[in-house]
Amino acid sequence: MEEQQKMGCCQHHPVKKILAIVVAVILVLLGIYLASLTRNSWRAYDYIGKSPDIKDRITVSGEGKVTIKPDVALISIGVISESGTVAQAQKDNTDKMNKIVEALKKEFKIADKDLQTSNYSVNPKYDWSNQTQRIIGYTVSQNVSVKARNFDQIGNIIARAGELGSNSVNGPDFTIDDPEAYRAQAREKAITQAKEKADVLAKQVGIKLGRIVDFSEGTVGGYYPVPMMDSLAVGRGGAETTKAVAPIIEAGSQEVQVSVSISYEII
Repeated sequence: MEEQQKMGCCQHHPVKKILAIVVAVILVLLGIYLASLTRNSWRAYDYIGKSPDIKDRITVSGEGKVTIKPDVALISIGVISESGTVAQAQKDNTDKMNKIVEALKKEFKIADKDLQTSNYSVNPKYDWSNQTQRIIGYTVSQNVSVKARNFDQIGNIIARAGELGSNSVNGPDFTIDDPEAYRAQAREKAITQAKEKADVLAKQVGIKLGRIVDFSEGTVGGYYPVPMMDSLAVGRGGAETTKAVAPIIEAGSQEVQVSVSISYEII
């Protein structure tokens, strides 16, 4: 009986050894696999935003320009009123500004969407004589921003505002209502120029261009060759008794410029 038990133990002992070896091998392989994953993860972390295989590349730039005429003129029309009381200063100011806004709508057909009150303020007026501070009155200031789309009316708008009591005018500032459409045209020209430059350089240095691997864009500031009417004074307090003379306004032109940078893979 003892001999049979010994023989059974001897038969199971080699099996246990084999199983232990297999398990050990599996654990070693698993450890190697996990180590490989960890190493690859650290590599990916080090190269975030880059291709795993950074190949040779060439970068070219291009600029596109579109010259256009502005289609909107921004004018700020203001009224500054002074009186001994806040109520009287507000009344004088409101009466004048309401007449100006009414004329803009009826005489010049300015739409409601193109009119916006941009400032309204009430401030005390001080007398500093005899080393004392004394309030002697109040100043009320109000401005309305106007979008003029018919440039032939600009001079007449400014003159009419002066006749109706405006004593502070800023502008006109000429701009484009929808500049994105013109930026798209300038961008297309810039990309075409960059691609043509890349083809020429590739032939000159004897390389072959592959796919585009990077692209960036920048906008270059435009130039506004237009006259500015800064704080045009047209009489402080009360409407002018004489008819105002409409100034001649020139809108000039504006340049919309876009620059691009394109990187090609070298194959």
